[in-house]
Amino acid sequence: MKNFLTVDIIYELEQKCFSEPWSKAVISLQLNNTHASTVIKTVNAVPAGYATGLRMGEESELYRIAVLPEYRRQGFAKELLLRFIEKCGGDVFLETRSRNAAAIRLYESAGFKQIGLRKNYYGDDDAVVYRYKA
Repeated sequence: MKNFLTVDIIYELEQKCFSEPWSKAVISLQLNNTHASTVIKTVNAVPAGYATGLRMGEESELYRIAVLPEYRRQGFAKELLLRFIEKCGGDVFLETRSRNAAAIRLYESAGFKQIGLRKNYYGDDDAVVYRYKA
């Protein structure tokens, strides 16, 4: 899949999905990391979203999940999340802003359980830490 996932494709998705998108340098580091695990969702051969993280031994951490605005609320984020879990195997960890209700619903609907809270992690918000137990 990495052959298909170029820095430019991910960068374009980042620009359209996040108020604080990753830089091309960060994307390049992620895609070229030997422990990286990335899945992509396409619609008519056009990238519509992706999920990426790292797999270390029997554990993984999801870093990003993004779906273009025009494809949201169609189940793509859950599909990406479940494909990421399946690809990685083992336990999966992630964190999200405590005020990100949509993300929290998504993670909990996929079987993630809250295991921690990092106060003021984002400066203006706490981070909720989740674990998916394989």
